[in-house]
Amino acid sequence: METKTLDVSPLQIKANRLDLLGRLTEELAHEIKNPLHSMVISLELLKRRVAAGEADGALERARILEAEIARLDRLLDGLLHLLRTGDDEEAQAIDLDTALPELLPVLEPLARLARVTLDVQPAGTGATVLIRPGALRHAVLNLVANALDAMRPAGGRLELHCTTTPEHVLLRIHDTGPGVPPLAHPQPGTPGLSTAPDSTGLGIAVSRALLEAAGGRLELQPRRANHGGTTLLLTLPRAPRA
Repeated sequence: METKTLDVSPLQIKANRLDLLGRLTEELAHEIKNPLHSMVISLELLKRRVAAGEADGALERARILEAEIARLDRLLDGLLHLLRTGDDEEAQAIDLDTALPELLPVLEPLARLARVTLDVQPAGTGATVLIRPGALRHAVLNLVANALDAMRPAGGRLELHCTTTPEHVLLRIHDTGPGVPPLAHPQPGTPGLSTAPDSTGLGIAVSRALLEAAGGRLELQPRRANHGGTTLLLTLPRAPRA
């Protein structure tokens, strides 16, 4: 299906990035508090074990502290990685089978907070595309955040399945939310169209514009028989072989 290129201004992209930052900060604050609380308790118990000369108990608490610090480090590093703007980046050959797992340190706690089961399936081989890394992260994070919002508060399942064709790499994002109304505009990115309630649809519009700038497209797939939810298909040209 031939679609009209979506015109999204740099100002709209920056506004969407700030909105995402605010939403992520609010959501992940709870995820950050949990290991911090655990660390405070473990540190107090560690001091007691050391004072009592209980070496085994002290080592156990030290291991817990180490694990919680590593957990926080992965979460914050993943968040910073996702929100890096990349406005000055050049397009690079990116393997989606590598790029998707790199998003998991942030996507997994977001899904857990939304009571959503996350299912990520790589293509297995040949899923290399030519795109700015920051644009890819921004586009995928927008669509995932929108899908998670659509499934609140009941929860559900979010699938990110990557496949390839001889010319393209396909990333299918399916959520089990209420779905887009049948009378809605068939093309994602139309202002006002969103799979989440109380949303302007700007995030999907920005994602579509970023993908089109890389020669790709974003399509809303027809509902599967006897299934609800929404399926978005990201299509990007495969990068030329070196």
